[in-house]
Amino acid sequence: MKKIMVLAVSAALSATAQAEFVASDSPLVKANTYLDLADAGGRVVAVGDRGKILYSDDEGAHWQAAASPTEVLLTSVCFVDARHGWAVGHDALVLGTRDGGETWNVQYSDPLGGDGTEDGALEEAGDMAMDDLSMDDIYGDPYADEEYSDDPYGDDDLYSDDPYAEDQGGGSAGPVDTSGAPLLDVHCESRERAVAVGGYGYYLETTDGGETWSKKPDSLKNGDGWHLYGLSAVSNSSTRYLVGEKGAMFRSLDEGANWERLKSPYSGTFFGATTLSDAKALVYGLQGNIWLTGNRGVSWSKVPSGMSRGINDGTVLADGSVVLVTNAGGILTSHDEGKSFSLRFLPDRESISAVLPREKGGILIAGQGGVRVIEDVK
Repeated sequence: MKKIMVLAVSAALSATAQAEFVASDSPLVKANTYLDLADAGGRVVAVGDRGKILYSDDEGAHWQAAASPTEVLLTSVCFVDARHGWAVGHDALVLGTRDGGETWNVQYSDPLGGDGTEDGALEEAGDMAMDDLSMDDIYGDPYADEEYSDDPYGDDDLYSDDPYAEDQGGGSAGPVDTSGAPLLDVHCESRERAVAVGGYGYYLETTDGGETWSKKPDSLKNGDGWHLYGLSAVSNSSTRYLVGEKGAMFRSLDEGANWERLKSPYSGTFFGATTLSDAKALVYGLQGNIWLTGNRGVSWSKVPSGMSRGINDGTVLADGSVVLVTNAGGILTSHDEGKSFSLRFLPDRESISAVLPREKGGILIAGQGGVRVIEDVK
């Protein structure tokens, strides 16, 4: 109880101290790595390195630091409205907010060797700093030649001493133990329901606004425990796509209540999916792979990308243009619903992990170079 009270007081003091605005070129924004961006009713929220959370009410011109209860690497964030959202990260950590991302509380954590209780989750979040990982551990070497060198969560990088390696064979006899694995994406369905996915097939769901979270390893036909990287929803539709390692690809037609495994056109890793309409979607991942479907994943056609680096995230702009972002600072743009893409690289070639459209035009990107505004999307 003392631990919880100390964390609560610390978070309150931190919120007061961190309420100062900082410019977009400040070290807090530019000198840290941020892995995901989300829109919270016009506010932009960014999460990343060592539990850092930023929010901006002017589309990235100025930022404020949120009160974060953790130093664990945060990998993904989502909002269902202007106030209610979730963020996830390593050690299967789940944070929740009800004030638009200004303050957060720990709702779930499943570290390796943890006791699984709420008190244990708070202690782990308060005491554990991020693993001593370099940016190459997170993003991989963008200039290496190995096929999986730019998999940001490849086993050779984060899990070289993989405690589950013996269970990762061709046909798992039972559920894979996911304790200690990172959560890599979170999707907000409503104020009550959200789904988080991650390493070794981690599948986690809340149906009561984050009061409780439940593992659901049997939700997918993923007995080998392949990593799950990206969950995407079709706007104003019940269709959902979930993609991951080794070509893992799933579709739900009922908002994730039931999933079916799709026949994958590619045996490598997919990092994400971007939906274009109820029937059209793009999936993308290692080695510059982009695949387009026009029939809800029944069949796929390969789209040339002109590159061999991993593609991490995508978005659709107000004019219908599609933007994908990549390792090594690549930005891919399509003006024909994903049938073809033009490619350009940022001068610094720093890896980009997330992209979000701006109402004022252009995009916000997050990655190794912090959070930046790109005005000219070509």
